[in-house]
Amino acid sequence: MSAGATASSSSSGRPLVVKIGGAAGVDLENVCTDVAELVRRGERVIVVNGGSDAGERLLGALGMERPEVTTANGNVVRLTYAPTLRALTMAWVGEVNKAVVLALLAKGVTALGLCGADGRVLTARRRPPLKLQTGDGRMRIDREHLAGEVSSVNTALLGTLLEGGYVPVVCPPAVTEEGVLVNVDADAVASALAVAVGARALIIISNVPGLLSDPKDPATLVRASDDVQGCMALAGGRMRYKLEAVRRALEGGVPTAYVSASRVARPVFSALEEAGGTKFTLRERTLADAGA
Repeated sequence: MSAGATASSSSSGRPLVVKIGGAAGVDLENVCTDVAELVRRGERVIVVNGGSDAGERLLGALGMERPEVTTANGNVVRLTYAPTLRALTMAWVGEVNKAVVLALLAKGVTALGLCGADGRVLTARRRPPLKLQTGDGRMRIDREHLAGEVSSVNTALLGTLLEGGYVPVVCPPAVTEEGVLVNVDADAVASALAVAVGARALIIISNVPGLLSDPKDPATLVRASDDVQGCMALAGGRMRYKLEAVRRALEGGVPTAYVSASRVARPVFSALEEAGGTKFTLRERTLADAGA
């Protein structure tokens, strides 16, 4: 696909959702340069920012931590409580989100930062209490953790902003119907937004080149796949969250999703033009697949 083809597809009216990862090593300026160029070409773009590195740095500076616990079924998770969520919100919203907004403003883009609570752009369901192992063979129930899943998106607000020429920059946390802030995964936010607005593509930009069959060898990059579920066997760590976000986006009607690196030339265009990263599509169901 040529750059011209990328630009001409804006005539479809379907926006692009670009998620900028929050891990250390992500080149924010590089990604924002591409977003600004897309906007100049007439694309409607929604940006989602993460903030994992900034959040962990702030928690460390404040002498706070998110405890690791083991659930009843053996999964190791990190819990977020009210004090830590307040600090994380400072990092995600006050530091990273505003850094993205400022980078875009400097490039002539009218960007507007929103966390999930602003205009209730992201409403979430709070996850139920967790049954946790205590280490002495017993179990305890944790009812205080503040994790959630996006349940609805304020598409009317986003549509108004896009029509007005703004680039919304959205980040966690989200808000429950009761007005409680909850931690939601930023990749999941990007996926939910892409589905809700009928995006033509979801582009997840991170500090990794894409899906690698050998995580230690960049030469093993998987260029394209129509079997996201099958790719889960290759993924570890945060990549599993990204693939889950991709799966949900594709199954929700987004035609194409990409996972790519920020520290390459023209990272967003590189993904869209299939010159870098991993492209994901949904495998078409055949009569055999359907059991006919």
